[in-house]
Amino acid sequence: MVMKIVFIALMILHGIIHSMGFFKAFRIADLAQLVHPIPKSSGVLWLVACLLFIFAAILFSVNRQSWWIFSALALILSQYLIINDWNDAKFGTAANLIILLVTTIGFVVWAIAKI
Repeated sequence: MVMKIVFIALMILHGIIHSMGFFKAFRIADLAQLVHPIPKSSGVLWLVACLLFIFAAILFSVNRQSWWIFSALALILSQYLIINDWNDAKFGTAANLIILLVTTIGFVVWAIAKI
């Protein structure tokens, strides 16, 4: 149970951190730690990744087997954004790897249940 709560917190926190790209792109907040400019189109994608992670965390918390689909989409988008803004966002890859591990397990459990 503790590990489940830690994982949910990690996904939500990672999602919230993604919102920083949106805030920077739309000049909602002055984020000095994000050195490079973020175009508005990328800012929207940072927000989408944020929402996907949070939605996946909610589905995971209520034991919906489909949670892994939204997590996988969030991971793909997140890593794409991180690679495009590597100098500012590279540490997000560590969170993505942890989430990827659990997401893969979620997929395997779902696939076995379908057999």
